[in-house]
Amino acid sequence: MPKRLLAAVLAALLTLSLAGCQKGGIIESDEEFQKNMHQSNTNELEDICETQDGFYFVLHERTGSHLYFMDRDGGAATILCAKPDCGHSDETCNADIGAWQLWTAGGRLYYTYFDYEEKNGQVVTRGLRLHSASTDGTRRKVVQELEFQPGGDTSPWQPQPILHRGVVYFPYSGVLYAVPLGGDIHKDATAIWGEENEAGTVEIGGVTVENTEYLGFTLWADGDFVYFMVDLDQPDGSRKDTLLAYDTRDKSVREVWRTPDADEVGEWMTTGVSVSQWYVIDGKIYFYLSGGDFWRSDLTTGETVKLADTHEKAAYGSAIFSDDYLCVLNDVPEDPCGTSYSFVGGNDYVGGDTIFVYGLDGSFKKELSLKALYDEFDTLTHCALAFCSGDSVYLVADAGTMSWSGGVGSKNSNDILFRVSIATGEITQIYNWE
Repeated sequence: MPKRLLAAVLAALLTLSLAGCQKGGIIESDEEFQKNMHQSNTNELEDICETQDGFYFVLHERTGSHLYFMDRDGGAATILCAKPDCGHSDETCNADIGAWQLWTAGGRLYYTYFDYEEKNGQVVTRGLRLHSASTDGTRRKVVQELEFQPGGDTSPWQPQPILHRGVVYFPYSGVLYAVPLGGDIHKDATAIWGEENEAGTVEIGGVTVENTEYLGFTLWADGDFVYFMVDLDQPDGSRKDTLLAYDTRDKSVREVWRTPDADEVGEWMTTGVSVSQWYVIDGKIYFYLSGGDFWRSDLTTGETVKLADTHEKAAYGSAIFSDDYLCVLNDVPEDPCGTSYSFVGGNDYVGGDTIFVYGLDGSFKKELSLKALYDEFDTLTHCALAFCSGDSVYLVADAGTMSWSGGVGSKNSNDILFRVSIATGEITQIYNWE
């Protein structure tokens, strides 16, 4: 590891060590939920956390999943392994890490992972568990269980816990729980929304929810509130993304917002069902509609206002937020038939050669061209926004190629991480992996 990056990692460790301390099994921490690190539009780079000096992230490569550190100032990314001649291909490598999310607290990295073990020749799950490691990837340990019964969560989607102010919030079989970081979920966890009954269904506000596996929790936090978006049944038989808020002060839960209908905000790709990207800060939800525009709703008054006609610059697209910006990329939904763009269904996008940057007040700030990337890499088919921090936007470019055998095609991966300066438009290549 270069000396500058090693020094940055050690500095980050010192800085983080001031953020929390451990008392018995409970780890006290005042770390806030990192909102802008949970906006990625690419599966190739979605496990990210931020420190004062840079970013930790996990890349899923051909030789395994590896932990990296990216210097904030220089922009270089280095695998967290200082062993000479290491092939980074097995668990003897400090950077070899199975992680789906990354957090920081008390001078350590935290990540979730489904653990398995072999018993009598059979591989059995030990369930979703929270792990921690030092900031160089060493000294790993299991922190706590996140399933009451290993493999017992009925949701078909991977649960996505979050950490906020020393508390881990996690869904399990349609119920949302809170447990202190490092606590025992069997003793210390509290159900804050929903209650499982004897029939295996969940009671929510006196209503029995039969299909809890389709709730699709997305967790969020800002200040004294923990928010969660769930896909709820509507009286007309449809389903609609609905935002609820848990007040950490009085422990109350209330519905604060639901996806608006076309008569309020117009038509978009998933009209009346879900929004394309959303961000909650200071009691307001900001949301972008692919095929629509940029809006804001006050979570107290319910007032909804249009902030910008984003479709004038990008008819469709994907987006990410930060506390300062909305960044819209003009990529387009891929036609599943491969003949023309239909703009219906699916989450696969192609193209994207310009980023349009707006302030959270809707003011247009900047147009950032990515055309130079397409000129340099003739196999590039898509750019995907990963996160925005400060005045930099980070994206992953897909420059992979297709190979064919017997009429069957397979993708040869070639992904490149770039940073784009909002101030200057300068594009910096950070890392290239296969």
